[in-house]
Amino acid sequence: MIPTHAKFFFIVQACITVLLSDSPFLQAQNAHKSGDHVFTLVRIKWDAPGWARYMPFFYSSGPPWSHDWPTAEENMYTALKLLTRLQVSGEPKILTLNDDEIFDYPLLYICEIGAWAPTDKEAERLGEYLKRGGFLIIDDFRGRRELLNLIKQMNRVVPGYQYKKLDADHPIFHCFFEFNSLVYDSPYLASGYFPEYYGWFDPDGRMVAIVNYNNDIGDGWEWPKQDEIFSAEAFKLGINYIIYSLTH
Repeated sequence: MIPTHAKFFFIVQACITVLLSDSPFLQAQNAHKSGDHVFTLVRIKWDAPGWARYMPFFYSSGPPWSHDWPTAEENMYTALKLLTRLQVSGEPKILTLNDDEIFDYPLLYICEIGAWAPTDKEAERLGEYLKRGGFLIIDDFRGRRELLNLIKQMNRVVPGYQYKKLDADHPIFHCFFEFNSLVYDSPYLASGYFPEYYGWFDPDGRMVAIVNYNNDIGDGWEWPKQDEIFSAEAFKLGINYIIYSLTH
């Protein structure tokens, strides 16, 4: 496990410097070919209702599911190559919950779920995915209304599972980088939204989903130059989530 102190802040900063460059090292890393034991970060594409276009933040850069794609994934792959020993595909992969291929991957990423309303089939399939051991990152949403929608939909996906607010003691914040306190910076902080972290747990206590409420770590992955301090923390959180999904 890696402590969160100045030395490793500068390591992550060096990673960000590479992300902002067109160095031969980065080009060589991106030439890596996929294989059976290679990690792929999968983003879930979902259909938003027409009225979602009138919700704040939703259609500023394409449909809700696509925010920060593909740059966020590409930069995260580079961070994983620089900071871990994971082999990664480098593919910013998109799937829907109706694709059987979701069951081939240990982790899914979904964002902007304020208007997310999966069909009965999609809810059932995501529930089956999580019950089989899959893990879900839920990112980039804010406000009580959107949180209540998430709770409603997750009750359909995994009825009987419990959600609870997380603190810095949870193992997900210590499985690679050490977080002695949680990250309370956020792109939405200036709008009055204070970041919180939630987990969804099965009846045996296994966490099946991590929730970045009032936060957008994908923004930190996509735009490392805009706020280097937040971006460094966002990369560290994302790496911890990925390592946790692969080891629990």
